Amino acid sequence: MKMPMTRLRIQRRQLVSLSVLSLFSITPDLVRAASLTDQARSAMLAFDGVYIPVLFLTGSAGKSAEGAGKATAAMLRAREQWPALRRAMEAAVPGQRHWVQALDAVQHSLQEADALVSKAQWEHSHEALEHVREILYRARQALGIDYPLDHFTSFHSAMEKVANATTVQRPAIEIDFAAARASWRRIEGMSFDPAVFRLTEARAAQLAQARADESNALSRLSMALRGSSDADLLKAAAAIKQPFVRVYLAFGSTP
Repeated sequence: MKMPMTRLRIQRRQLVSLSVLSLFSITPDLVRAASLTDQARSAMLAFDGVYIPVLFLTGSAGKSAEGAGKATAAMLRAREQWPALRRAMEAAVPGQRHWVQALDAVQHSLQEADALVSKAQWEHSHEALEHVREILYRARQALGIDYPLDHFTSFHSAMEKVANATTVQRPAIEIDFAAARASWRRIEGMSFDPAVFRLTEARAAQLAQARADESNALSRLSMALRGSSDADLLKAAAAIKQPFVRVYLAFGSTP
């Protein structure tokens, strides 16, 4: 979803991950696995419908003349809808202090991103928004909540290690590819009812095509790992990113 990270950004991501993990160091007897009700899933999908577009648009704002305007409008939409979305998200997992803490952390990241968008600091605003996905993913994992789109977050982490490679270290790429492929196989086995997942006909078609494209890109990368030149291997690795972006964007709604 974004450009390769600099060393500073990697260090920042690691610090955020550690803080999120410490927030959700939950003892086994504190929380029992929570089943995802229709109401809870609907609330989370409604949030992602607003969140996914602004995440993508801040990542691409500097790449076109209209990009900044689109990203700013998406951030405004997220800011205006967040209070109602938060109330629905809190109600989705009632009585869990750790979930409320996660939403507090999400709110902080959204406010940070909003301030950065107002200064047209696109890369940093995008990074702040990436933290939102990580915070909610970690929180749901800690609470035993199986939210379908979290499987995309799991795949995204492994996928970016492969797609952003700039030098060929085949053993390392093979390890990261195996993790990405295993995550994607779980996604391949999932079904996404358009009515349940708030998909328009166009976005349902986009999702179906992009899922097929991602599966094909991973197959081509698997073949490249068996003996292609370094240049062809890096090309095949980079090619697994864009189909996934289209898959994820299918869950973003438009005003």
